[in-house]
Amino acid sequence: MFEYVLDWCEKAFFPKITLVTDEESYEEMNSALENYKLAKTNKKKIESEAEIVGSTEEVFQYATSIDIVSNIASSSGEILSYLKNSNKLQGFENFVILPCDFITNLPPQVLIEAYRNKSDQDIGLAVHYKNSLDIEDKKNTIFPKNYTVYTELEDGQQQLLDIYSKEDTDFHKALKLRTQMSWRYPNSTVGTKLLNSSIYFGSCKQIFEIFERNQLKFSEQYFRTRTISKIFRDLARRSWRHSSLKESISFLIVPQQATFFRSNNLPVLMEANRYFMKLQAQAKGQQAAKEKPIANVGNDSLIGAETELGEKTNVKRTVVGPNCWIGKRVKLTGCLILNDVRIEDDVQLENCIIGHHVIIQPKAKLINCNVESTYQVSKGTQAKGDTLLCFTLEGLVDQNADASDLSLEAVSSTEGDESDLDDDFDDEYVDNADGLFAY
Repeated sequence: MFEYVLDWCEKAFFPKITLVTDEESYEEMNSALENYKLAKTNKKKIESEAEIVGSTEEVFQYATSIDIVSNIASSSGEILSYLKNSNKLQGFENFVILPCDFITNLPPQVLIEAYRNKSDQDIGLAVHYKNSLDIEDKKNTIFPKNYTVYTELEDGQQQLLDIYSKEDTDFHKALKLRTQMSWRYPNSTVGTKLLNSSIYFGSCKQIFEIFERNQLKFSEQYFRTRTISKIFRDLARRSWRHSSLKESISFLIVPQQATFFRSNNLPVLMEANRYFMKLQAQAKGQQAAKEKPIANVGNDSLIGAETELGEKTNVKRTVVGPNCWIGKRVKLTGCLILNDVRIEDDVQLENCIIGHHVIIQPKAKLINCNVESTYQVSKGTQAKGDTLLCFTLEGLVDQNADASDLSLEAVSSTEGDESDLDDDFDDEYVDNADGLFAY
């Protein structure tokens, strides 16, 4: 779904965009990017011929400003190290890091203006948001729970101070706030319902200079074992862990009037589809059809191109991809069906995710199930809450042979990781010679 993010970036008029992917996905992502550029250019040509406002040259320049690189990274922090050491940001004063899975109606200019209006000592901006979808997550299995500490300054700006994960807090059985931070920012706020958008703005010169001046701390091992979120958290800690004022990170919470969420897990993806289908139904309204259709498709559903629906088929709160064939008397409720799926007669699907090129034979009934791509569901299958996978013996011997190596690698990576609370805490208050701070 990176195409959506690229369309969002087009509204921001970013001069250059770089997609970062792993080596395994590079060929597939590169092909998808070329198709996106071609479709974008062809669409603008058609609009220009129809004398619709817009310049084909501008679209061509935007398409050529997008490139893609493959990067072997064990964590997202290594991507920031790659940008620092490469020439991708040469000639640019600032950078923006975006995930490829966010959906929002918030214009990019809102975030850009928030970054432009930051304080002089701010070297970056971190964006967080609150869940706006109708999802119950009492045990925090869908949305990770973090303790985000921030403060509001006198000029109305907000500043990020620290972030603690739930795992670290549960381990210590307490939320241990630093004494230095409490002294310097006594009116701090701890948010437990804020979610990380993974959107970061930063100053190339200022942030990279900090990395260069503190090479012992910001080493290759440091970037290899940390996410971008933890790196910006460590940069935010500089505002209070030293006796003199240091650089800080500005903080922005997405306004409640805007819609923002990340489709980075299946429950959010399903609820996002229901949310947009509901909006679509409200937009269409209760429009009565002049002729009764063969299949009944609700206003809260979306049917892809070249998809055929059989007689007496009912589709509600469902997204069906292109090139699908759906038989007679089929009932689809709250489902996400990808492309090239064949569903035969008398099938019932409820709250299911169906992969591409799946074949579902007659009279099958699936509830709350996920079906892997290319899987074939047998006739009369009845399942509830199951994940149907395509099992294969290919590579089984190699996996067993490398099991010991994988286990050793997992142990070594675990030993090298550090906690969120006590990593590399070296500042001027450690000696506590005057006894002012009670550690």
